[in-house]
Amino acid sequence: MTMRRLPDIAIRECVTELRAACRLPIDGQALDVLIEQLRPNFERILAHPDGARRWADHGQRMRDNGRHLGALADFYGARDRMVGIEALTRAFQAVRQDCTVGAETTPLAFEYCRDWGAKPQPEDAVTLDAAQHARQHVGPADNDR
Repeated sequence: MTMRRLPDIAIRECVTELRAACRLPIDGQALDVLIEQLRPNFERILAHPDGARRWADHGQRMRDNGRHLGALADFYGARDRMVGIEALTRAFQAVRQDCTVGAETTPLAFEYCRDWGAKPQPEDAVTLDAAQHARQHVGPADNDR
């Protein structure tokens, strides 16, 4: 029996939610591009010794983000009757704006949705400044309203 790694499990759960929310066919290569761009963030955060605790804290919100990503990709792909890289990119940009995962209290959580191709930062470089920056540009979390 092969043990699955937590980053792989987390990505699979998020992709499952994305697929469930998207009624249109999804271009497999486009989805692979998205996954591979986000994989380093999941690896860095969840392969950490505290990974299981982190996923317990962030997992539901990240699965929700996957579902939102799928619904928006479905919307953006409607004209082409399929979800390609353009629809996924546009959907990701929209979801990323709200991908703070409660970063106001857990700055590391914002890192799941870093810009595609952005240079990863060491965990200790993720400060409350990043969370405050996200909050200024996104607005208050749902529990702050």
